[in-house]
Formats: sequence, C-alpha cells, structure tokens
Amino acid sequence: MSLKHTLLALLSHEAGHGYELKKRFEQALGPLWPLREAQIYNNLRILEKEGLVVLAEVVEQTGGPDRKAYEVTPAGQTVLADWLGTPVVENQKLKDDFYLKLSVLARVLKDGERLADLLWQQRTHYLQRLRELEGALQAAEDAQDTVTAALVEGAILHTEADLAWLDRCETRLLPERVVR
Repeated sequence: MSLKHTLLALLSHEAGHGYELKKRFEQALGPLWPLREAQIYNNLRILEKEGLVVLAEVVEQTGGPDRKAYEVTPAGQTVLADWLGTPVVENQKLKDDFYLKLSVLARVLKDGERLADLLWQQRTHYLQRLRELEGALQAAEDAQDTVTAALVEGAILHTEADLAWLDRCETRLLPERVVR
C-alpha cells in the first residue's frame, strides 16, 4: 500500500494535520493497517517536497509543537487520480524469504528433513493467521463494517490459497512423505 497516496486521499476532502490524519486513517482502515504518527509526518514532508501537498495553516500551541495542516495541490490531485485509476500488478512474492529458504533447502542443501520442517512451520503460521483473520472477520461483521469484512475476507482467501500451495509443495518436493 502506498501511504503517500492514502494521505493524498485523506487530504483531498479537507486539510488536516498529522494527528487528524492518523485518526482518519484508523477510521478508514481500522485494525488492518497499524500506523505510527512518525510515518505520517515523514510522508507529509515527502509529499510537500514533491509539490503534492502544501502547508495550509499553522496553529500555534502552548506546551507543544505548532500544528501544521496540509492540503492537496492540483498536482497531488492528479497523482491521486492516476494511482486510483491504475490496476495493481499482482503481488507475487517470488523474492521473499520463504521462497528463498524453500529453494535453498530443496536445490542447494537437498535437505528433505529441514524442508519438511520448514513447510510444517509455514503451515502452522498460516493456520494461526487464518484464525486471527477469522476473528477479525467476525468482529467486522458484528460491527456491520462491510468494507473491513470484504478486505479481511480477501486476506482469508489468500491465506487459504497459501495453505493449498503448501500441500502442492509437499506433493512435488517431498513425494515420499505424501500419504496417498
């Protein structure tokens, strides 16, 4: 996810300062994407440097730093529209650590025992993730939060696909261990 683009979207409706943006972000994405205030301020600086937002107002505060409210520039609106109108390229993580570990164990070390352990550990991780997601889905449905429910359901389907893929890995890479 592009935090910069999300900040542009949040600012496209009304100007805001970092703390307000964090609250709006949390209202929009809830528990799906934890965010620190420092991330917001760093991205606001970048967006300002790129000419996508401008300082709209400075509110002086006693006992703390001044609050700086930002608004989106026309260039920022264009970047946001382009981002929203562009499909997301599939995120096939062929360069992630798990793929590297699997390749090293199967091709380089040719260590079936450790490969089986890796697949089991990964399966355990996915099953734990699936339980967490199912809890989040139930909470979203109970709150009648259809957007969060739809997003969590997508994550559940991806996790279920990952589990099915691990089954295929075992069949292909550890055929002597597969019970038929």
